[in-house]
Amino acid sequence: MPTANGHRLCDGHRKDGAPCGGWAMRGKTKCHMHGGKSPAGIASPHFRTGKYSSLLPLRLAAAYDAARADPDLHSLADEIALAETRLRDLLTRLDTSDLGHAWVALAAAWRDFARCRTAGDIPGMQKALSALEPIVHRGEVDYLLWQDITDTARLLAQLRLQEHRRLVDLESMMTAERANVLFGLLLRTVHSAVIEHADPATARRILTAVQATVRTYDTRPVAGAGVLRPDPPADAAAAGALA
Repeated sequence: MPTANGHRLCDGHRKDGAPCGGWAMRGKTKCHMHGGKSPAGIASPHFRTGKYSSLLPLRLAAAYDAARADPDLHSLADEIALAETRLRDLLTRLDTSDLGHAWVALAAAWRDFARCRTAGDIPGMQKALSALEPIVHRGEVDYLLWQDITDTARLLAQLRLQEHRRLVDLESMMTAERANVLFGLLLRTVHSAVIEHADPATARRILTAVQATVRTYDTRPVAGAGVLRPDPPADAAAAGALA
């Protein structure tokens, strides 16, 4: 706790539970006996930047820092490639697909079962049921394969759409930056033309009007773009108008 003269008392406790009462080390909240010498902040070997890094185990810290530093972190190119690979793999498995034949075999096995049931042939019915089980399983595997293909294709389409939207938004941001630069060039051109072709009094009025109009809009530059500002005018009267 701070004292009247600005010094701080250690907020640690002795073994008996009583407050330490000693002076805390400079810039710390504890004395040298209660951890005041321990490195803190960025000097600490346990310090991690980022919102969630302090909650992560050390084995994941490197991967977390690498993800934060990745300039293409928001890109879905890897996810699209992975989904595309998965879809291609699933499609190659169709070479072994025999769903059509499975339905034919299932119908034949059911006819055998129905015939044996009509004849009261219990052993024949059991044999027909035994033949049904692998056929049903084969058909289920084939159906699940097609379902997996459908789900993967749908996921791939969604990823491609999201990546397209991301690229469109990125292009829009770049366009705004270019527009900002062009706006700066326009201001410079107007300034140069007014100084060159107008007398000082007219130049003052024109530049004052331009300045008033510009100030009604938010012309702050997009981060990283920077507005090109006009060169300082040589004419003192015009300089006053741009102040």
